[in-house]
Amino acid sequence: MSTTLEKLVSMIFTTSRLIRERSGNQEKIDPFSILQLETLRYVDEKENPSMREIADYLCITAPSATSLINTLVKSKRLLRIHGKADRRLVRLAITPKGKEALVIGFKKITKRMQTILSNLDEKEKADLIMILGKLSQAYSK
Repeated sequence: MSTTLEKLVSMIFTTSRLIRERSGNQEKIDPFSILQLETLRYVDEKENPSMREIADYLCITAPSATSLINTLVKSKRLLRIHGKADRRLVRLAITPKGKEALVIGFKKITKRMQTILSNLDEKEKADLIMILGKLSQAYSK
């Protein structure tokens, strides 16, 4: 592996770790975590996903997804919808309170990212968007 590629891989892992650490410790979103906020976003976008779909999307186990969902249901941010033909099939829906938490949470994250990204000039920001877009496309294949 080339030195440049080794540095790149190392920087990706380091940056990813720092984002997770700092987001998890500093960015409690009223008082939810980034993982809970991402769950709300996914449910809002996918319109009634199943518990399995959420677990797969977040790369967590089914019991971990259940625990996560229980917290969001208890706080009235999500609703469980049981299937009419098969009550074992559970789908999820975001509530108005969940949509509000989503908007507020993303505003807080955006404000924090604005501060962090203020170290970059406009060209660097545009380059970062392009690079992250290409990486996302490559991982989507």
